[in-house]
Amino acid sequence: MERVTQKNERGYYLLGDGIYSDWGVPEKFRGDDVDRLAAYEDTGLEPEEIKATFTPEAVIKLAAQALGTTPDRLRELAQADREKNDPLTLDELRGMRGKWVWVVSPDKDLTVSAWAYVGANHVFTYWEYDNDELVGRVVYNLCDYGAWIAYRNPIKTVMPGEEQHGV
Repeated sequence: MERVTQKNERGYYLLGDGIYSDWGVPEKFRGDDVDRLAAYEDTGLEPEEIKATFTPEAVIKLAAQALGTTPDRLRELAQADREKNDPLTLDELRGMRGKWVWVVSPDKDLTVSAWAYVGANHVFTYWEYDNDELVGRVVYNLCDYGAWIAYRNPIKTVMPGEEQHGV
């Protein structure tokens, strides 16, 4: 790659030679951006070679090294984050239109939990069971969110009379 920075007599990198002001006078630029460009040019690598050094695996290794841990530990933490199953907020639920969520109704007489499809203003369950018996289909209105809760993944439903131990 052709070099565009040069060092001056004081040791500063300059960008210039061929860059002219509006008045036709040669200009030379220096500063942090020029120093960064010079450092890149000092590597002697082409842009494609720079990209090739930053594979996902290389980035994970660099991140682990910077954080003082191992790549495997970073992968474990990332997996745990992906599997996090906190209740969705209403905004998160609205953002999941066209996707499936696990819905739980806190109704004390009939605890409902089922996969449900998120629509524009409603969440639709297609199969709903109570004690292994099919009881039908339910439509939840998003404006009633809080009376029922949605999750990304299934959770254990607490049946009437059972104690709930940290969902």
